[in-house]
Amino acid sequence: MQSRDAIRYVLEKGDSCFTEYIGRNGGHQDIIIGSECAEEYVVAHETGHALGFWHTHQRPDRDRHISINWKNVMEEATASFMPFRSMLQAFGIRQVSPRRIPYDYGSLMHYHAVAHAVKVSDFTIVPKELKYVTTMGTEKMAFLDAKVINDIYCPNACQGRHHLNCLAGGYPDPNNCNVCRCPEGLGGADCSRLQPSPCGGEIHASDQWQTLSSPQGRDVHCYWRISVPDGSRVRFRLSDGEFPCSYGCQSYVEIKHKLDVRLTGFRSCCYRPKEDTVSESNQIFVIYHPNGRTARFSLRFRRQA
Repeated sequence: MQSRDAIRYVLEKGDSCFTEYIGRNGGHQDIIIGSECAEEYVVAHETGHALGFWHTHQRPDRDRHISINWKNVMEEATASFMPFRSMLQAFGIRQVSPRRIPYDYGSLMHYHAVAHAVKVSDFTIVPKELKYVTTMGTEKMAFLDAKVINDIYCPNACQGRHHLNCLAGGYPDPNNCNVCRCPEGLGGADCSRLQPSPCGGEIHASDQWQTLSSPQGRDVHCYWRISVPDGSRVRFRLSDGEFPCSYGCQSYVEIKHKLDVRLTGFRSCCYRPKEDTVSESNQIFVIYHPNGRTARFSLRFRRQA
């Protein structure tokens, strides 16, 4: 065991949780877990660093997607908000090669909107698309997070084996090369079908406004696909909703309306957009996870030519 590369979790008293290195450095790498921050998502976040992830909000292209409210960032946390090219150069490191993946507000490695805030009544991170404000800070690994890890650590796991044509950005599962790993909301052998659930389904939007309402129950998990013919778009608005409020949204309705369905959709639990949104393709995915809480939503939608 001592001769192998491995992550070692070290429990200590205090409020510090951090990893020694970003990425595999050889041998044992310690992740320090303080007793006051020993939450599952914190451990997962620090494990992401050890596996090679920088913060999403520190990407070189982050200014296209977010703004930093520097006046509200605690001074001791400034380094965690700097674009990582600037930070690395400050430490004398000249080059870095980020993988070319789209910016995902729902990445496990993205801070929430009031992270390290001087005043928690004001944001430190403001998304350019405000509807994503409670998507940031999720406590679960996103589809693209897992895909990048598999690309780095298991690139040849399915090479030369049963060929799968995984659609919608899915990929062969390194643990079972006979099936695809699909973005949430999609399923089937090749990711072309809706992810099965007991309370969702396929809905075809008409030219008239229709309403989708959440089913009863705290432990349901539902997936809907609302579609229109090719060449048309889906116009929609969350007309009602009630969820426990938290940044990162532990209980939420999520709507995927982007062309790239690998991306986390915008999650609504505190903030509900007041304006209509139009899909980038001829379909949207609606994902409902109350996660044991009392919750509800209503979504109005129709076809837009």
